[in-house]
Amino acid sequence: MHPGSNVRVHVDELVRSAQEGHDASFAALYEHFSDAIYRYVSFKTGSPGDAEDITAEVFVKMLESIRTFKPRGHPFSSWLYRIAHNLVVDHFRAKGRKKTVPLETSEHAVGASTFDLDEYVDVKLTMRHVHKAMEVLTSLQREVISLRFAAGLSVAETAKAVGKKENAVKALQHAGVKKLRQALMPETTLTFAIGQRGTQ
Repeated sequence: MHPGSNVRVHVDELVRSAQEGHDASFAALYEHFSDAIYRYVSFKTGSPGDAEDITAEVFVKMLESIRTFKPRGHPFSSWLYRIAHNLVVDHFRAKGRKKTVPLETSEHAVGASTFDLDEYVDVKLTMRHVHKAMEVLTSLQREVISLRFAAGLSVAETAKAVGKKENAVKALQHAGVKKLRQALMPETTLTFAIGQRGTQ
């Protein structure tokens, strides 16, 4: 059995139980996904306070709508990330701002314990530079990189979350990383490369 299969079965069982109204299953799903959802939202908003509020809202939506969830070949996590993505879009739309991370808060948005940027770059770059460079990416490239590097999803999980094939996700990630490298080059005289994660 694939290493992730046991986790998938466990989540599926919790979802079925939650759909039957068992409070303990709701709590277990929150414990299982809350940190990753928070990292994802925090990376996209750049504001810990906003990320906390939006993450809480994600799970309120989960509570309200879980009975309508049907797998249809997609994992429960994909459904949750779609809710989170839509709430982030709504958040910026309500504020009437461009969907970019505020530079003044981006360096503090995700702590070293949750997002080790050094794992993906050869030199220490500030979150300010990275988020500024993210503006050159397409919305889909930003989404893929956010899911892969902030939320920590695998290629397969990211593919399901964005509704693309795995090869397309790899291509989007590769193109996004290349654009980031080009965008960041003027910011530093040092060369660097964002390490490509495996196809776990």
